[in-house]
Amino acid sequence: MKLKFYLISFAILINLGSYSQTGKVTVSIIDGIPDKQLQARIEQNSSIILSSLNDAYRKNLEKPLLDSNVLSPDGDEKLNDLWSEGHFRCASIRIAEVAVQRGDIFQIRNIPIIYGDSDRFDVVMEFNTEGKVSDFYIALEAHQYKSVLDATSVIDRTRREIILGFLENLRTAYVKKDIEYIEKLYSDKALIITGKVLKTDNTSTDSYQKSLTTDQIKYQVLTKGEYIDKLKKVFFGISYLKLDFKDIEVVKHRKHPDFYGIRLLQIWDTSIYKDDGLLFLLVQFKDNEDPIIWVRTWQDATKTTIDDAFGLHNFKIANTTVQ
Repeated sequence: MKLKFYLISFAILINLGSYSQTGKVTVSIIDGIPDKQLQARIEQNSSIILSSLNDAYRKNLEKPLLDSNVLSPDGDEKLNDLWSEGHFRCASIRIAEVAVQRGDIFQIRNIPIIYGDSDRFDVVMEFNTEGKVSDFYIALEAHQYKSVLDATSVIDRTRREIILGFLENLRTAYVKKDIEYIEKLYSDKALIITGKVLKTDNTSTDSYQKSLTTDQIKYQVLTKGEYIDKLKKVFFGISYLKLDFKDIEVVKHRKHPDFYGIRLLQIWDTSIYKDDGLLFLLVQFKDNEDPIIWVRTWQDATKTTIDDAFGLHNFKIANTTVQ
């Protein structure tokens, strides 16, 4: 019995030692990239980057040591921005995934990450045509992503892919506290509804307010500038932010095909407070541009029924809004 105990203990020590000494990650692409040379470069570069992150995590480095030959300047910036909010490592030493192509960009999804001591999520690595990492961001949960992508609706697959990517980048921007990026996602005339008391002196949102029911006019209406200023103060006052999106629903507007309603459960967890909210976004697609947010509403998920939740039906799109 004693011998068995020592053998088990020895095996555990070997496994722990093997990770702490190398942390090497091997990435294999099962399918999705016709060019085998490009596939080999992406496999090699992603393996190098994830192994470097594990090494930086083990050594508690202020900044991971990344080779400029394996990632673009944008990729370097995106990865280091996320690292600055909390160190992380890859939770698996072997990754085998099907690559996803989006135009001239290739993605490897479902990369498991341990953030801080125990927070777990997946990330997406994007690669350019040279096989260099061009983006690095937090992914939606795999089943959430698949449920929206495979949903039976009038929304074409390309638009659904763009919306999912938009949500992943939005979530990542909040986690990174990237105010500049968040600000770009909102229209200058965006309507933000949050809180409990409605302002009545904001003429720029009158057309929206008239379409709300009596019960729903118990919220504070903010302009984009007011919301961004408030968000800056929130970010300044917290040491970390964990954010998750669940129960995602996407609806296409019947009269305005470039407008979409996105409703989801937002789980907000910071060093100061936590809450669960029903988040609704009214977004517009424009040619060759990322979707832009016209309306953002938040309601307490513990006190709001689905029948009382904001949706497309609450907001009228004026002709001056459609571009």
